[in-house]
Amino acid sequence: MKIMSRPTILLVDDEEDIRLVLGIALTDMGYEVLSAENGKEGLRLFREKRPPMVITDIKMPDIDGVELLRKIKDEDPDTEVVMITGHGDMEVAIQSFQHAATDFITKPINVEDLETSLKRVQERISARKKLREYTESLEDLVHRKTEKLVDLEKRLESEGETIPDVLRRFQRLFEDLPCHVAVMDEDLVLTALNRKFRRDFGDRVGEVCYGVLKNAASPCTDCPVQTTFATGTSQEGEGEITTPDGARHEVLIWTSPIRTAGEETTHVLALYTDMAQLQKVQDHLSALGLMVGSISHSIKGMLTGLDGGMYLLDSGLRRQNQDKIQEGLGVVKEMVGRIRNMVLDVLLFSKDRDLRKERTSVATFTEDAARGIRPLVEEHGIEFVLTCPMDAGEFEVDARLLRTALVNVLENAVDACLDDRVQTSSHRISFHVLPQEDHVVLRVEDDGIGMDAETREKMFTLFFSSKDRKGTGLGLYITDRTVRQHGGSVSVDSEPGRGTVVDIRIPRSAEVEGPESGRP
Repeated sequence: MKIMSRPTILLVDDEEDIRLVLGIALTDMGYEVLSAENGKEGLRLFREKRPPMVITDIKMPDIDGVELLRKIKDEDPDTEVVMITGHGDMEVAIQSFQHAATDFITKPINVEDLETSLKRVQERISARKKLREYTESLEDLVHRKTEKLVDLEKRLESEGETIPDVLRRFQRLFEDLPCHVAVMDEDLVLTALNRKFRRDFGDRVGEVCYGVLKNAASPCTDCPVQTTFATGTSQEGEGEITTPDGARHEVLIWTSPIRTAGEETTHVLALYTDMAQLQKVQDHLSALGLMVGSISHSIKGMLTGLDGGMYLLDSGLRRQNQDKIQEGLGVVKEMVGRIRNMVLDVLLFSKDRDLRKERTSVATFTEDAARGIRPLVEEHGIEFVLTCPMDAGEFEVDARLLRTALVNVLENAVDACLDDRVQTSSHRISFHVLPQEDHVVLRVEDDGIGMDAETREKMFTLFFSSKDRKGTGLGLYITDRTVRQHGGSVSVDSEPGRGTVVDIRIPRSAEVEGPESGRP
């Protein structure tokens, strides 16, 4: 009977009790556990055993968890690392995701949460394995087709045809491969390309590969194609290519020699498989894991607020005290509103969908958005002014999504005014529509508390919030993402004590070019 090997996991924590308890739990889950009492020992064990998974505490002497994460990722980017953090280390936990941590769990550690996190880790490892198997199957397919080309070359050699001639005649053999395929000679000149390559880069036959794929003036120092010419063997690895629009793509690269009947390598066939889809799934899973952890404290605070409101209501009803009833009802309404907004933000964040653009009246759109914010503004006694020219025309947008993005900005303006009530009791929010020939600018201006440079820089960052427990850090991130999906942009002008001006610039039609990539 074949005995299945247990997956290995490295546990790094300077607290012996935690290592003991987690070690028992991980063993019960079916893992072989390596244990280290500090970051230095953990790095030594990692280099010696190369475990596919690591769990490490963030705060440790000598090498802390973030530094250990960085060193591990430098040596093996595929290693999955889960961080252990205390409730007060949320900023450090977010920093760890910038160094490609897989997930984080908080102290005190819940074994069920740990098991769920490790399941996500296993799914990532499995997904990466499937992608590699898929790419290897492509390599095998190309090998078999290359053998056919070699056979043809042998038969046609007497007729004076070259391998590029044969490839052009039989390009249908690899034309439909779902990756970039190129054949090049010893000078790295492209001699044949498949359909996907031509669609994304143009028909670049006759040009050198490094100029086309890298926009570089010289070959890469570790070029796998040159290695294949030198050794006559297939090569594999990871690299980066740049499409003509300037977008960079991480790719898996496989090369295969094309030989003459005399076994001389005259050309090399190279496959470039884009890893973007897998990376997108992995990043989304990581972000969702971080989101669950970062909003858990907000949810707990809201539930506590609901309990307090219910207590005031119950007390007021029993004593027929109208003041307590109104106070309790106000607290409950506020908590329900915050929970509703959080749920909507989470739903919008977690579900990417294509835009459903329609020709929409700018005036009608802005009036609908203003109608949604007016009750909140009036409730707090803030002056609200909407100006939109009657001849503002139309634009092509997903009105529902863009309205949500705009309302997020308007609600932020309300919060800025309320936070400034200590300085002055009267405030004003202006919503101006500035139509241009190809674009429409939606300007939201308030005379609230304003923002410093650091807050302005981070305000559209995922999970950043200046509202303490009142915010999820999703609203303005979603606003920025939605505007960019429309090909638009968001700009902010603000200083502490001098209010804020936010300009949302939206193209009138889908044909107008705009910044569609994510915020750097």
